[in-house]
This record gives sequence, C-alpha cells and structure tokens, in this order.
Amino acid sequence: CEHCSEWGVLNHAETLGLEDIKGIIRNIESKGSSQIQLMGGEPLLRMDILLDILESSQTATEYWVLSSGINLTADNARKLKAAGLKGVAISMDHYDPARHNAFRGSAKSFEWVQKAIRNAHEVGLVTTLSLCVTRAFLEEENALIRYAGQAREMGVSFIQLLEPRAVGNYQGQDIDLSPAQEQILEDFYLRLNYEPKFKDYPIVCYHGYHQRRIGCFGGGDRNLYIDTDGDLHACPFCQKKSGSACGSHLDASLASLQAEACHKYQSTDF
Repeated sequence: CEHCSEWGVLNHAETLGLEDIKGIIRNIESKGSSQIQLMGGEPLLRMDILLDILESSQTATEYWVLSSGINLTADNARKLKAAGLKGVAISMDHYDPARHNAFRGSAKSFEWVQKAIRNAHEVGLVTTLSLCVTRAFLEEENALIRYAGQAREMGVSFIQLLEPRAVGNYQGQDIDLSPAQEQILEDFYLRLNYEPKFKDYPIVCYHGYHQRRIGCFGGGDRNLYIDTDGDLHACPFCQKKSGSACGSHLDASLASLQAEACHKYQSTDF
C-alpha cells in the first residue's frame, strides 16, 4: 500500500521460523501483555502460522490481525474465531472504492474490505477500519464524516486514525500533516466520540490526540513493535533496533528500548 511502513523488508528471506515466533510470543505474554496484534505484509496469506499461534496461546492476551482483508473468507474467519482471535483491523483508506484501490495498489482491494468485514461479523469477530489520513484526503470536503458514515453502514465498532509518517514507502517524503490538519482530526475525534448525534457511529481511536498531550505511547511504555528479525522497536513508525525479543534477551532489550525510545511529543501537565 502507499503508506506501508514495511516497504523495505517485503519479500526478503525469512529469518524466523514458526517456533522462533511462538517463543517470542511466549516471552511477550509472560510480561502480562493485554493485546498482541499480528501484522505483515499481509498476515492472512499465512493462515497456517496464524492458527498455530492462536491455538498455542495459554494466556488471556487478546489477539488481533491487521489486514487488507484479502483472504478473510468465511471459512478462514470461522477458523480464526475458533482458534481464539478477538478481532480484525481492516485497512480502508478511502470511502470511494476507486481511490481506496489506487491507494492500496489493487483493483480488488475495496471488495476485499467489504467481504472481510461481512465474514468477520458472521462469526462474531470485533471489527475496526484503519485509515491513514493523508493531506489529500483532508482536502476533500467532509471526507472524514463521509468515511464515518460508510463505516457505520458497514457495522464496524471502531475507526482507527493513523497519521502518515516518513518511513517505509514514504521514506524521505514530505508527508507530515500541518497543525491545521491535525486540528481537523482532533475536532473529528471529539465530535464523533462525544456529540449525541453521533452516538450510533463507530468509536474513533486516535492516538495522536492523546500523545500530543501526555507523551508517546510506544517504546515499551504502553506498546512496542517487533520486526521480522525478532528485534524490538518503539513502534512501526519509529524503527530503531533495540535488541532481541528472542529467548533470554527480552528483559535487557526492553530496558534498552525504554531508555532510548523516540518520544516525539512532550508531556503536558494539566
């Protein structure tokens, strides 16, 4: 997709086997993690691994899959639910099918989104739409409200707003939102979540709103990111290897991550 943060490692040789991945997950679960999100690339192209991971979990940790929607067939949705998956976050980067397809680089992408949401609902998976909000999107009149209206019609529980970052396929590009555009997102977040007339709309999740007030959520504070080599990073958008999550390395790696993590925002006293 246009904003893929994993662009630099797609289609590289794999360095971790299934047992390595399951070992990392056991390490993370042992720290009392409340949620683990399985992402890619496209995780639903590896159903065998997803099912094995889910079926191997022995804790109360919630599992989510972050996906384009491809391959979330009715049968796969049923299998994932039975294996213990809690929910799916499906990327939908425009309410207009043609523009979403262009952003995702596939003429079938919008169709995948719709089918994935329907199939997830059929088996009782929680559903979220994830939107990377670009400058061009915000220049369209009422784009966010139109997106939210479509999300309501699709019956999703949440909308996740992401700001574009100059990593991956956006590396070196001037794509940051302006302060005025950030304010548009903040106003939308407040309206959808707190105005009575939007009470039947999906909840809006917008980390940027809170991070600008209380500091970064990543870096091993509330969340972290583990790459395809099994190494820790502050988040998918602030990538700097801080040691391995494999075996006995996790404690030292977490300490390093928490000490060196990128914290873009300053905390604010109220």
